[in-house]
Amino acid sequence: MLTLPPDFTFFIQLGTFLVLFLVLSRLLFAPFIELLAERDARTTGDIAAAAASRAEVNSLLSHLDAELAKARASANTEVEAIRATTRDEADALFHKAQHEAAERLAELRTQVAKATEDARVSLKGEARAMAETMVTAILGGQAAR
Repeated sequence: MLTLPPDFTFFIQLGTFLVLFLVLSRLLFAPFIELLAERDARTTGDIAAAAASRAEVNSLLSHLDAELAKARASANTEVEAIRATTRDEADALFHKAQHEAAERLAELRTQVAKATEDARVSLKGEARAMAETMVTAILGGQAAR
């Protein structure tokens, strides 16, 4: 129980506490506090390093996205140029084929017209000869008019 004024045991306990506190603070508390401070610094440093890495990754991703967009635009431009060239070549081939077909058709029409005219002339002569033959056969040779 506490008595007033305190007796000498109180001062002995107080002295023992102070000596024990000083010894424990040098041997136990100070290294533990240093360990906690080091851990806090390392954690803070790791958080800062992670934030810096995250910022670098975001920067690289945005740069990569920009490069990909540029490459896609370039590829699309090339594809459109190739399509236009192919379309122009196809149109040229189509017009050339159309022109050749028109020339060939005109040639064939000329040949058919010539063959038709030749056939008419030939048939006209044959028809006349056949008519004379028929008249001669029917009239018995009196078709000399």
